[in-house]
Amino acid sequence: MNSAVNPFIHGKVISPENLVGRDKEIRRLCSRLATGQSTAVVGMPHIGKTSLIKCLEDVDFRRSCVGELLSDDTFSYLDVQTLRGIQNQKEFWRLALMPLKQRLSTEEGDLSSVVNSYELAKSNDFGSAILQQFFSSLSRAGARLILVLDEFDDFLTHSVLNSAEFYGGLRSLVSLSQGLVVVLATRKELDQLNELTQAINPHGSPYFNVFTEIRLGALPKSALQNLLDRGDGRFGRQDHKFISAVSGLHPYLVQSAAAMLWEAYEEGYTGTECYAQASQDLYQQSKKHFGDCWRSWTNETKKAITVIALNQIPQMTSPHTFLFPELTENLSDYTPELERLEASGFLEENKDGVWIIKQGAFIWWLADELRRNIRDATEFRAWLQAQELDGILTKKEREHIGGAIRASLSKIGKGGMTLIETFAKGLGEVAVKQLGR
Repeated sequence: MNSAVNPFIHGKVISPENLVGRDKEIRRLCSRLATGQSTAVVGMPHIGKTSLIKCLEDVDFRRSCVGELLSDDTFSYLDVQTLRGIQNQKEFWRLALMPLKQRLSTEEGDLSSVVNSYELAKSNDFGSAILQQFFSSLSRAGARLILVLDEFDDFLTHSVLNSAEFYGGLRSLVSLSQGLVVVLATRKELDQLNELTQAINPHGSPYFNVFTEIRLGALPKSALQNLLDRGDGRFGRQDHKFISAVSGLHPYLVQSAAAMLWEAYEEGYTGTECYAQASQDLYQQSKKHFGDCWRSWTNETKKAITVIALNQIPQMTSPHTFLFPELTENLSDYTPELERLEASGFLEENKDGVWIIKQGAFIWWLADELRRNIRDATEFRAWLQAQELDGILTKKEREHIGGAIRASLSKIGKGGMTLIETFAKGLGEVAVKQLGR
């Protein structure tokens, strides 16, 4: 490999040959599709949901997973974020069925018998009952439509399709139709989707209990090694530590951190300067990512993360420093949120049973957010209100968090940059010792 070509890809969908560390999830998804079971791929922003489900479009990829079991199926991919302007369910189903319609218009044999069923469904505006008949005829012809809906939770704010009619119809078709299999990709877990749609479904069965979740979390450690091997021997032990510490093995952050470290080496940086430069570049690259994550979290999740970060930040500049141990006293009240974050690879409990944030780059981001937005008591209250945290905090909790923020900011005068400099210095000094210089 030409050393000038950076082999680490970030910020775009990963092709099947570049997708690493998802063998278990791929096997489960393809197995479920082969047996006609609908599935929800769930995970935090940029965790690789789209890369995983887009692999399904590759015929050779599908064949490598389950042989010919999906060879007669038609795949239809829709990004829900592009559907905000559609006016009704008829338009949705017209788009969803378009790849199948194209196949029906060109293919002879058993599928030709389905053409009339499609035209009947179309003339009846793709109503749920007539769609049920259409998918039954498709199944009898030995075929299925596998409908892949990316960014599915965007429907929650859709002016038309966020409705009992749409969700109920989709649930019915998924439950009863042998000719339709649906794959959702969503940031929200199924119980959250059910809760958020309960207001329009007060008495019926939850809309999404016909799906089974496949959760995407951090990459396994073995995948990190496989990925970094693409560096053609460039990265050493301290480099692996750097990438693991800043990314928490989140796929997007792993690729970004590896890419930035590669560039730092290409530009002649070494030791502490190399890690500092790569960290600064990663921080600039990942700001939008962390903003997306923050906006996607519930208020309770934001509170838990803020408390954990404020307990962790002082230790990043002065180890074994604990400013406000009372901050974490009530964390057990947020066990569901903590478990979700742990499953996603964002949090872990250390050997002392203390919750810590695994993605070091996130703490840099949060430190700068706090530094930029909070300078006095008035601004602190405004920040709490802006994050919709004011209503879930007691007066004592507000006092504790406000005091912890002010104390933390006094220790990190330059915010995230101070944390980056401290982190890079520690790694760089060890790297120099290992090189015997």
